[in-house]
Amino acid sequence: MRPQGITEEQIKLRAFPFSLADQAKDWLYFLPSGSITTWNDLKRQFLEKYFPASRAATIRKEISGIHQFARESLFEYWGRFNELVKSCPHH
Repeated sequence: MRPQGITEEQIKLRAFPFSLADQAKDWLYFLPSGSITTWNDLKRQFLEKYFPASRAATIRKEISGIHQFARESLFEYWGRFNELVKSCPHH
């Protein structure tokens, strides 16, 4: 339950810094004042800095080419697939 008058976007913007550490936290605090005004601004800039499109493309290629290995159970394959999908925030 969120407080009345507070949007989900405001909550995300305020909570996000607490999820960061070290260089990522420094990056956020050294951004020019006023350069982030929305959650989408923050998300886009963070992903551009720490998850470049080339890395996402590589993971997408791995996802589309994944196959079950011989002697690999469906459960193991499904777990491996889900881990790969989770590793790509654009997917």
